[in-house]
Amino acid sequence: MRTLKYLFSVFIAAFLALSLHSPAAATALPDPVEQIKPVITEITTMLTEEDYKQLPREEQFDKFLTLAKKRFDFDEMSKRVLGPQWNSLSAEQRELFNERFAHLLGYTYMDKIDTYAGEGIQYETPRIRGERAEVRTTIQFKEGSVPIFYIMQLKNSEWMAYDLVVENISLVRNYMEQLRSILQRNGFDGLIKQINDKISQLQATKK
Repeated sequence: MRTLKYLFSVFIAAFLALSLHSPAAATALPDPVEQIKPVITEITTMLTEEDYKQLPREEQFDKFLTLAKKRFDFDEMSKRVLGPQWNSLSAEQRELFNERFAHLLGYTYMDKIDTYAGEGIQYETPRIRGERAEVRTTIQFKEGSVPIFYIMQLKNSEWMAYDLVVENISLVRNYMEQLRSILQRNGFDGLIKQINDKISQLQATKK
């Protein structure tokens, strides 16, 4: 009797172990489209509102960036764009670069979609590999369409974008060589100055 009870206990333990490690029992990854789509919808809806259109450019951007930060990991973007040089910065320099680079990327992204008037956005099935994902979208405009891909990584069950590919150009990679070269050649102060100059140019751009 004891032998039967022991074998039964072993069987149950083995069954539970297999169940816990089976694909069916594994926790399913959240859908990156479902997570980023509401934020994109908020942003693009805001772009069509008359009250928003009447605001000064800087106020428009503040509202734009507040929404973008819900699903864009600007910390990760900053680290990736500077690479090993990030480690040479002080905590204060990292904080300043992060804030300025978020503005630079934000204005660049905003500039690409500023003329959206509610024409429509198409979402493709996301491409997921481990804790990385690519969400491909196509934004329709009166003058044509623009493909925008969101490169994302999973952080605590949240998909966060760490790069944008606009018309087949990675914004992070596009700035990577430029900013690393400026930092090496002109130092941190020179880098921040050039970023601020570029931000000023984008602020003055009103399509």
